[in-house]
Amino acid sequence: MHLIVIVAALLIERTLGQLTRWRRVDAFSAYVRLIERTSLGRLWLARPAGVAVILPPLLVVGAAQWAIDTHLWLGAQLAFGLLGLLISLGPRDLWEDVYALANARTQAAHDEAEARAIALCRRATGKRAADIKAPTILGAVLVQGHERVLGVLLWFFVAGPTGALFYRLVRELPALAARDPATRATERVAAYVHGIAAWIPARIVALLYAVAGQTGAAFAAWRTARATTRLSGSASWQLLAVVGRGALGESAADTTEMPAERFNQALLDALSLISRAVLILLALFAVFTLFGILR
Repeated sequence: MHLIVIVAALLIERTLGQLTRWRRVDAFSAYVRLIERTSLGRLWLARPAGVAVILPPLLVVGAAQWAIDTHLWLGAQLAFGLLGLLISLGPRDLWEDVYALANARTQAAHDEAEARAIALCRRATGKRAADIKAPTILGAVLVQGHERVLGVLLWFFVAGPTGALFYRLVRELPALAARDPATRATERVAAYVHGIAAWIPARIVALLYAVAGQTGAAFAAWRTARATTRLSGSASWQLLAVVGRGALGESAADTTEMPAERFNQALLDALSLISRAVLILLALFAVFTLFGILR
């Protein structure tokens, strides 16, 4: 069932752009702001325990998922799963963002290109990246392939809508915590929780990148990134960027010296790599489903 929902959600997301605007309605931020209105809520969110703010919505969705799976027919399960996955993907369409950046660079619209590059390279905390040079942008696209699509699919396949929503909320926690200086302790814990949630999926995605691209170069790049084995989000993002660039046959030095047209092509090649990784992942899901390992 999960495989059917995943395929349907991906098709809907790519063919109906208006859903992107619908998913930008940030109910989670509104929910956090509601808690912040009370002094007790602000005190709770300012402490590391504030990361538990994700638990109430997860419990609600988890209970609904259990009730639907137990008591309702298959169609209701499919509809609920589809809704949960569509909400959890994105929220912005990575392909649209990269195409818009490449087009702005082609049209020499420097201000627009810079703004789009900054948005793509923005860190998980919402802070601006140290630079927006070509290697950073290309690495950011490869990381976003995990954050917006592949990581969410992996969590959905394991735990259904609750798993997908879990990763969407965990991914948003660092940025929400970073917006107020009083929540620095929560920001550190939120980043750590995000890193734990992404650790295994990021390595699966790095492996998918290697298989979908130039495998030898990707694994060679993986060996040079041994420091990225530590349990942190930044280590996972570094691994995805390094292995992804290797799978594309590019290194950080190569992309730094790229002319504009070739770099635009590298961005589109990165999207193609992510698309192939999605197809390989779907094939693996199909095999697991066929043999009854997962449903």
